[in-house]
Amino acid sequence: IIILTMTMTTNDVGRIENTTTCLPIAYGSIAFYLGKKSDEYHTHRWTLYVRSPDNQNSSFDLSRAISKVVFQLHPSFPQPTRELTEPPFEVTETGWGEFEASIRIVWKEIADERSTILTHGIRLYPNKAPATSADPSAYMNTSVPGERG
Repeated sequence: IIILTMTMTTNDVGRIENTTTCLPIAYGSIAFYLGKKSDEYHTHRWTLYVRSPDNQNSSFDLSRAISKVVFQLHPSFPQPTRELTEPPFEVTETGWGEFEASIRIVWKEIADERSTILTHGIRLYPNKAPATSADPSAYMNTSVPGERG
């Protein structure tokens, strides 16, 4: 979770001058192993996101402050630059490899702030487990929550 601080200085539209606003934002990713029936190039489904820390229950709609979020994925993906102008600010894909993604948050003009650039690693194999293992269940939980095995 990051907390971004913005200073708003104009009073043309009823805002208080020289006021600093703090906006908590969570960004990250989540990945799931697709099982033994997946092909070698689509072993995991992952989502990269920017959202409120409490996600759906937030009392603040991020689109009130965010003009757009630009996700820069690995160049091997079709359309590696994904620009989203409304929530949910997230990208979901499938793949087999880990990489560093870039996230650029562009603020609405009223915030009078520069873009915020973040870097986040898409991790499919926790605890630095070898990505070449034939059976990921050897080093990660592949069970469905609530299912008894």
